[in-house]
Amino acid sequence: MVGIVIVSHSRQLADGVAELATQMTQGKAALAVAAGVDDPENPIGTDAIAIMTAIESVYHDDGVVVLMDLGSALLSTEMALELLDDEMRSRVFMSAAPLVEGTMAAVVAAAAGLSAQQVLQEAEAALEAKQDHLGVAAPGTPMAVATPTGEQLRCEWRVANPHGLHTRPAAAIVGALAGLDAEVWLERNGQRVNARSLNSIAKLAVKLGDLIDFITSGPQATDAVAAFTALAQDHFGEAHLLAEIITEQVPEEQPEPAVAGAITGIAVNGGIARGPAVIFTAVMPAIPERPYVDRASESQQLAQACARVQQHLQQQAKGPQGDIFQAHSLMLADPELLTRVEDAIAQGQIAPAAWLNTMQQLAQEYAQAGSEYMREREADVWDIARQVMCQLTGSGPQRLQLSGPSILLARDLMPSDVANLDKDNVVALCLSEGAKTSHSAILARAMGIPAIVKAQGCLEQVQNGQEVVLDGFNGLLWLAPDVSTALDLEARRLEWLEQRQTQRLAANQPAITLDGQPVQILANIGGPEDVAAALAAGAEGVGLFRTEFLFQAHDTLPDEALQYQIYRDIAAAFGDKPLTIRSLDVGGDKPLAAFPMAQEENPFLGLRGVRLCLAHPELLLTQLRAVLRAHAEQPNIQLMIPMIATVEEFQAVKALVEQARQALSLPLEPKLALGIMVEVPAAVLNAEVLAQEVDFFSIGTNDLTQYVMAVDRGNSAVAALVNYLEPAVLKAIALTCQAALAAGIPVSMCGEMAGDTAATELLLHLGLNKLSASASMLPALKAQVRTSHAIKEI
Repeated sequence: MVGIVIVSHSRQLADGVAELATQMTQGKAALAVAAGVDDPENPIGTDAIAIMTAIESVYHDDGVVVLMDLGSALLSTEMALELLDDEMRSRVFMSAAPLVEGTMAAVVAAAAGLSAQQVLQEAEAALEAKQDHLGVAAPGTPMAVATPTGEQLRCEWRVANPHGLHTRPAAAIVGALAGLDAEVWLERNGQRVNARSLNSIAKLAVKLGDLIDFITSGPQATDAVAAFTALAQDHFGEAHLLAEIITEQVPEEQPEPAVAGAITGIAVNGGIARGPAVIFTAVMPAIPERPYVDRASESQQLAQACARVQQHLQQQAKGPQGDIFQAHSLMLADPELLTRVEDAIAQGQIAPAAWLNTMQQLAQEYAQAGSEYMREREADVWDIARQVMCQLTGSGPQRLQLSGPSILLARDLMPSDVANLDKDNVVALCLSEGAKTSHSAILARAMGIPAIVKAQGCLEQVQNGQEVVLDGFNGLLWLAPDVSTALDLEARRLEWLEQRQTQRLAANQPAITLDGQPVQILANIGGPEDVAAALAAGAEGVGLFRTEFLFQAHDTLPDEALQYQIYRDIAAAFGDKPLTIRSLDVGGDKPLAAFPMAQEENPFLGLRGVRLCLAHPELLLTQLRAVLRAHAEQPNIQLMIPMIATVEEFQAVKALVEQARQALSLPLEPKLALGIMVEVPAAVLNAEVLAQEVDFFSIGTNDLTQYVMAVDRGNSAVAALVNYLEPAVLKAIALTCQAALAAGIPVSMCGEMAGDTAATELLLHLGLNKLSASASMLPALKAQVRTSHAIKEI
């Protein structure tokens, strides 16, 4: 596959272009950046050595295409080519295409497997669509545009999603079609839109019961039909909602009739809270009064602001209710939206004005949608608009610091507002707008606090600091209850708090079966931000620390010092409880922006997990040094290696661990426990031999089920086979447990099955006595263990 190199005077500009390019291809293109110079006072410039290194990092016999911004970038690139050997130099091509548009076109073409000359053609034709739209004649001879091959293919689908094709189903469609070499459209009632555009799909206003047509043409049209059909059969990721279908004929839920002494609203989350009211008002930054610089500078400012917001959204997408932030990320990356803003900039608007004016138009389109659910998505448009405006104007995100427990009142809360809340002090939430299906309501439920919406008049009738009581069970905000009601509310509040306290106390009690077998309940975490929730949920350690989240959260690979500090601090937070760190597990469905990987025909069977780390040992060695340093201070740390299939792979990792230990001059004792994930059939069949080499097993049922049953767990067409209760999967678990028992090593489970209380007793019968799951599952998991038998009764 052709490699792509971005050369720019500005590291920020290049990183922004690279991030957008990575999103466009879902990380499937080999992409490297050579930008800026190592001078803190004047970092603007280009470096021939850095360019040469970048070319070498993505070099392939198919060639490398280099895109540059201007001036000395060309001269530095020419100098870099002179430093290459003749054979490599002959396969490197400099492109005259504009940096941003050219890179987008080039990475898409490269990811599609086109030749270097075709990639060059696509890059240098990248401005044609914009020129056509603006009526600007392209200089010189126009490049021939390839026409789609083959006939159009068409399939139809009657939408059964309760709320039609709103933001999340639309995002699922865009994601499913990404990377396919085909033209794709959706059509409803004769209106046809680009199926790669999130906003265009949303503006079709497809409702429950509507008939839509999917139309495609091009080399991968058949694959596009298959991808769309599989997604449609899963109801665009919302099959679980079909049991709760709400038709458009059902009237919108309204608040209860007026109650003396209270403001009525709609109950969103149960519970009763008392405290001072704090009124939150979201502020949209004003368009600054400044002159227009030039088109390139304004576009660069917009790209950098969007890139920073994208980084925040992608980080938030890894947390609770992450699909909301993922949908926002896709909305922000919508190429049609960005084109509209760029067109406004081209017409002389400064970047903040172009952005806000475009988003106002988009918000109005959502507000006029035929579906109530789609009208509610107007708030999401304003949320994204405000986040980018904060970046464009330098005002930063709006934060509300509270001095103590408070009840928060607002017109509505955006997802980004919720992410920035002082969650320790917000004890209840009251919105004058919103609805049960609004993202603010979903996030309030995720926070586990009492909440009501549609409490109209609350902002006008309540003063800051006024003592109020919020009844989340009945949808009431009490301002002046009579004596009898106040006593009843207080009694119910105390009863509710006592019930919650009982649950918390039970979560921290050991999990012991009815026949006296203790079971260690551990947490799966993704980073330091998950530690507090895990401990509060009664976690007896960490059974899986997914370090790939740490790598994915940074534009560059995290260095040894940062990794050491994070591993050490998390281990210290758990005291003498175990912290099981999984070494870097990327590839397959987990790309890594800071370390682009070549596209593979079947990435799940390719260079992922330990295979990638052994192919690029520098990735693993940095992490191993950090883990060993942390372990020297916190001996509760142990290391787990993913995707091990053979003894030779594990021995190669052990050799790297020893190499890292010697480089740090650390003593042999205390020894770092080194185990493996059992998640491929080969590891099960080699379990007896592997058990003689490793210190522990941890069964990863997500991948194990996928590989044993030979199914892609993301493919809804074969979803019925993705079942960890299949006899073949259970047999693989049993064989692993038997091998561990015979060798005298511990065996645990950290996949989804570990948190499934319906499977708990079965797992205990198979010989497991360590289960690791998400923090939210731990209290119920412990309760289930206490009602189970470890030994099957006869």
